[in-house]
Amino acid sequence: MATSDSEVDVVIVGGGFAGVTAARELSARGRRAVLVEARDRLGGRTYTKDHDGHPMEFGGTWVHPLQPHVWSEIDRYDVETETFPVLEGLRQAVVSDGRVVDLSDDDAARALEAFDAFCAPGTTLFPEPFSETLGPDPDGLGDRSLREQLATFKAEPELRDWVEAMCCLTAFGPLDQSGVTEVFRAYALAGHSAEQFAASLSATKLVKGTRELIDSIAGQATLADIRLSSPVRRVIQTDGGVRVELESGEAVSAPTGLIALPMNVLNSVEFEPGLSEIKRTASADRHAGAGMKCFVRVKGDIGNLSIVAPEAQAVNFLVTYDHGPEGSWLIVFSANPKKLQMTKFDDVQGLQTALQPLLPGVEVESIVGWDWSNDPLALGTWCIYRPGQLAKVLPDLRTTEGRLFFAGSDSASTWRGFIDGAIESGYRSARDIDSYLTS
Repeated sequence: MATSDSEVDVVIVGGGFAGVTAARELSARGRRAVLVEARDRLGGRTYTKDHDGHPMEFGGTWVHPLQPHVWSEIDRYDVETETFPVLEGLRQAVVSDGRVVDLSDDDAARALEAFDAFCAPGTTLFPEPFSETLGPDPDGLGDRSLREQLATFKAEPELRDWVEAMCCLTAFGPLDQSGVTEVFRAYALAGHSAEQFAASLSATKLVKGTRELIDSIAGQATLADIRLSSPVRRVIQTDGGVRVELESGEAVSAPTGLIALPMNVLNSVEFEPGLSEIKRTASADRHAGAGMKCFVRVKGDIGNLSIVAPEAQAVNFLVTYDHGPEGSWLIVFSANPKKLQMTKFDDVQGLQTALQPLLPGVEVESIVGWDWSNDPLALGTWCIYRPGQLAKVLPDLRTTEGRLFFAGSDSASTWRGFIDGAIESGYRSARDIDSYLTS
């Protein structure tokens, strides 16, 4: 639906879950929007793509009932979910001291207890995790990295390596650059429970992929003109409104604007007047999320398995996606891709070498995925704040500047870095824009 500028209430920059949710919520309030998205699809850092008969998630994947915003949307649109990985017959293991150690059910329970102990120092920092109020921090945890916190943690070697592997999976970036607050926050949101924390990271996914959910939300943005393949060059704000200029030479004007871009790419758009110094500095410094996720086809039936490894390993997590006599698919995570020594993203031999400590003898046939860290529209994976960024960056990232409002998973109050956080921020920004236009 084409909308002339004179009818537009808001121009939304960014078609991820935050921008699309805001478009729907504004439609429900009778507000007209133009949403411009640089990609040829909606979803941002979520990306469902069919490959080899499977709907594969190259970006954000997992959801959980403890994530209230995304779960209410799943219920609203009757989106089918499934437990993943399949728990029946699941082999669990950890790489410790250079060897693969299988975990019994009792071992897995002890590992969860060790993670509870690791997170115990942060319980006072997030006493009410669904509020924006931080608790006391006499030990300066807000400025501490995961690597520094792990240095103080004592446990049996195998349990400690399991805890470190979980930190790698959460941070999805180098542990010396990732704030320990990010793990403590997610742990608090999961009810201060290691078991629920692990489940919220990787226990439930959408059967048909995240594209089904975002397409359902977009389908109810009835007063929004959604324009794909429309990268933005400049955003100009005046006393009378906001003008968004596209790379194509076209422009859209409206009384208000919503910037729903990842923190790391804010500086790729020119703003007049410039954004706050904190926003610009945060974008330049970037958050720490810079890992690599890919789907890997290997020879033979490797069975149903989940293996984690500490940061010393190039691969920190792998889990069976599908398996059979004709071959198997793995989902593979590397928190620090520089350790992979791959010459390119789909370097089969390089990844095969990196997988040997976890799966000795494995033979890699192919790799598919998306290189988010080198994607100019993302410049990183999910948001993990660096030490000190939580207090310095978060409040300003969602602070309105004149007629410009801001949304995105990177500035969510609660499940930051998750689909849930993006939806939460879409709710908030739509409410704030509607109130501004009403006043």
